[in-house]
Amino acid sequence: MKKPINKPMKRLSIYLFLILFTLPTPSQADDIRDFQIEGISVGDSLLNYFTEEEINNKEKLYWKKKYISIIFNYLPSFEVYDAVQFTYKTNDKEFKIYSIEGFLYFKNTIKDCYKKQDEIVKELSSVFKNLNKRKQKDKHAVDKSGESKFTAVNFLFDSGGSARVICTDWGEKISTEKNWTDVLKVIVNSKKFTHFLTYEAYK
Repeated sequence: MKKPINKPMKRLSIYLFLILFTLPTPSQADDIRDFQIEGISVGDSLLNYFTEEEINNKEKLYWKKKYISIIFNYLPSFEVYDAVQFTYKTNDKEFKIYSIEGFLYFKNTIKDCYKKQDEIVKELSSVFKNLNKRKQKDKHAVDKSGESKFTAVNFLFDSGGSARVICTDWGEKISTEKNWTDVLKVIVNSKKFTHFLTYEAYK
């Protein structure tokens, strides 16, 4: 029987990381498993939260046949995010989670996206004080017109995992053609998946 998604005793604030997060002690601050989205950690089994049928029936993205990402949209059990994406290894019967992404959509309000991003980064920086932090701003490679932009802040954990808080500002043309909405994503990647994204996924 699947377990219900954990619910916190109380939320520190409605926008605290925009995740359901239990603050770690200083000695734990380099542990990627302390960074949770909707009460779920990298390294957990998806079967603790969803049935195998639910997992197999969801939309999928294949990463060079090595990893599979699935998107759960608008589930009632999600308290904070509009959608959550999980990544696991191909043919893994335990469905161990290697990456989690939380999505919040901002229709025609990219300034609100940036505001929430700043709040999340500030909170993360106050908790994970010793992590390397790097900011990126660039055009989005998916939009060949060059109109779309992203702003991201990356955190690198001592354990080798990584976290990312990113706002994507889609250009007007691609937004109209594909019905895409500006989005804030909070991403948590394991060490292995971070390595895969860096050295394998896009080559």
